[in-house]
Amino acid sequence: MNYRINLGAWNSVFAVPCSIVDNHIKLAGAAQLKVLLWLLRHAGDDFTDDDMARALAMSKADARDSMQYWIETGIIAVDDGAIAPASPDTIPASGFTGVNVERESEPSSLPPATEQNLPDAAPAQKSEHKLLSRPQKPDPTHLAERMASDESIAFLMREADGILGRITSNSDKCTLLMINEYDGLPVEVIIMLLQYLQDIGKTNMKYIEKVASSWGDKEITTVERAEHEIVRLTQGRNAARIVEQTFGLEPHSPTDNEITRAERWVNEWHFAADMIREAYERCVDAKGKYIPKYVDSILKRWHDSGIETLEQAMSDKKNKKQQAVNEYEPTYNLEAYENSSIFDE
Repeated sequence: MNYRINLGAWNSVFAVPCSIVDNHIKLAGAAQLKVLLWLLRHAGDDFTDDDMARALAMSKADARDSMQYWIETGIIAVDDGAIAPASPDTIPASGFTGVNVERESEPSSLPPATEQNLPDAAPAQKSEHKLLSRPQKPDPTHLAERMASDESIAFLMREADGILGRITSNSDKCTLLMINEYDGLPVEVIIMLLQYLQDIGKTNMKYIEKVASSWGDKEITTVERAEHEIVRLTQGRNAARIVEQTFGLEPHSPTDNEITRAERWVNEWHFAADMIREAYERCVDAKGKYIPKYVDSILKRWHDSGIETLEQAMSDKKNKKQQAVNEYEPTYNLEAYENSSIFDE
């Protein structure tokens, strides 16, 4: 009689290092864990980046970035382009250092400090100032340490995935950590910023970093200030949409300059759509095309002169024309002013 234990799926298993669960289960994202499991499952097989990305239903760049996490934390080693499990004596005990012990003994390429090669005090201070102007992005090792020691940072990384609708890479996570540590934005403010930028379709990490740096410079570091700034930005975008529709322009994502101008015309000077349209038509009649600075000059003159309605604008134009006819040497010619080229771009 033959006997057999039916283990089902357990007939084919592979080992997972305990340090993965002990040190990385809370820190590694879903993509990093998927990549590691796939690598362990296919240990000994030949495969390409395309094979790994296709099997995991992710882009090749995301797959390689996720694998880089395990390389930098010492779980996976790379030798001449081939990947393999790191030797036990080089895997960091904490799982967070991201540097093999063997590399720490490598000699430094810098010459020893002597009185001859030490820089003078003044140049050293100047160099330090340059370095502080914008720091380098934190590395994955520091990211892992912060996520392990501060639950709010780990929460930020999880929320970012949900808000942005994608699995953020290690590089993206390091950027978010830099926004927190260098720009001084608390976790709750960063989340508000991400939600706003997601709503307007601006989720590129470079753009996120740019806006966050601006918020840091303006000390928008509380929920109340963030709410005020988001309201201001939203009103500016709404004004830009009004101008876009008034001019009959193709729908598009407004630039910062377009938002600034529209915010001034609609929210600061309180011009209605018919007034903005009249300024636009005068610009096109005079110049044959839309010139933003030209329209801005017309609206500014109306604002400074207290002209608030279309009737007042038409009456003002008529009066200026009559004044030019009646006066032998006119001291002010409105049409000549508006038709001048000083506002051309």
